[in-house]
Amino acid sequence: MASIEKHGPSYRVIWRYQGKKQRTTWPTEEVALEAKAIVEGYRGNRTEDQVYVDMGVIDPDAGPIVPTFEEYAPEWLAAKTGITPGTRAGYKSQLENRIFPAFGKKPMDKVTATNIGTLLNQLHDPDEDDEPGLKNTTVTRYFTLINQIFEAAVRDKVITDNPAEGVKYKRDQIEHDDTGEPTQVRLTPVEYKILLHAFNPEDRPLVEVLAATGARWSEATALSVGHIRPATTPGEKDRVRIWRAWKRDGRGGWYLGTTKGRRRRHPPVRSSLMTTLKPCIADRPDDAFLLTAPGGGPIHYSNFLQRRWNPALDAAGRCAEHPPPNRGEPRPDGGPVRARCRDFGGTNDRGKPCGALAAAGWTRCRDHLGPEPGVASTCDCPGVLRRRPTPHDLRHTHAAWLFSDRRMTPLAISRRLGHAQLSTTSEIYGDLMPEAEEAAVDALDDLLNDDQGEPQPEG
Repeated sequence: MASIEKHGPSYRVIWRYQGKKQRTTWPTEEVALEAKAIVEGYRGNRTEDQVYVDMGVIDPDAGPIVPTFEEYAPEWLAAKTGITPGTRAGYKSQLENRIFPAFGKKPMDKVTATNIGTLLNQLHDPDEDDEPGLKNTTVTRYFTLINQIFEAAVRDKVITDNPAEGVKYKRDQIEHDDTGEPTQVRLTPVEYKILLHAFNPEDRPLVEVLAATGARWSEATALSVGHIRPATTPGEKDRVRIWRAWKRDGRGGWYLGTTKGRRRRHPPVRSSLMTTLKPCIADRPDDAFLLTAPGGGPIHYSNFLQRRWNPALDAAGRCAEHPPPNRGEPRPDGGPVRARCRDFGGTNDRGKPCGALAAAGWTRCRDHLGPEPGVASTCDCPGVLRRRPTPHDLRHTHAAWLFSDRRMTPLAISRRLGHAQLSTTSEIYGDLMPEAEEAAVDALDDLLNDDQGEPQPEG
């Protein structure tokens, strides 16, 4: 006569009264069984409101019980398909650390756009210790997660409206009057060559792969020898198979999975890249990593950033004739032999007193004697890199180079970058697309100004 069905994190009791379907919603299966027993005790002759009154748990005018955000979100996450373990763990962390404390105890239908907007602003703002707020891209991830959960709740008919739709939030933007200027560093070919030559020869293949393919870090470092496909026929292009990427396993480790958006691609590359990669390929099995750390294992981002990338940026940003000032100063009298860096106010790179022995005749130790890390020369001499890109900025650089060539269409660039949708390319590189649109205008001009096919005058 009456049945129970799972509905999101809740349970519904369903029956018919005078030909009309009735349903009540309950937070647990145990409570739903009690309601079902009441309905069947009356042989179905009970309305929804009457059953709520009989249960004595809610005012019928207030409607059915609605789960709190803290109750519904874990159920949604457990049922979420198509995400990696790392993404699932990231969602769980976002919910528990920031979102639940903000409005987790509120019923889903009581969370307002004001609650969500307040949280987003708090994420942007510095904390009590004046630590900077989260980056725009990170706050965007929080908003996207919240919106997904409320969209699912509407589909599950737990609530009728999505409060996140009432938040005037734009991707990666803090205030309504942001200029929208790109935050990426897009290197010119000259700047890129300065950066490339600042690396040791053994580190250049990875840098060239990032710049020549537009691959993400997780994709480039996951390449195997077998993913490099040299041309086999005249006129054919060398290609790189970008079919896998490093993924977080949600337990602090990594595994090899599909690329972001599951977009496998096989982009052609310049022959000069193949020349660079020849030593990485020669006499090695197809399943070996193409690019490896000095010890032979996978390349870890943090290690490469600290030990290879940042030192190369420092070298590229310093003019040989006009180097930045040293942190230490010479001691005219030579000073005591056992003097330490901290004796002269010296600190290490973490801001703590440095206990290393000072270099002979200097007020700092050998490791901290040179210029401050990240400080570039201020001269106008050529051959000095005056910006500090990240490894991911080489992907933005690659895209900018492609957009500068009118032979490339936005769709072709989007596919080469592995974007799931062209709209993603437009959001990230929209400021570069006017040039592509101008090419379309030129094409129309060439077509419509062609004298061929012009109608001839009569008579």
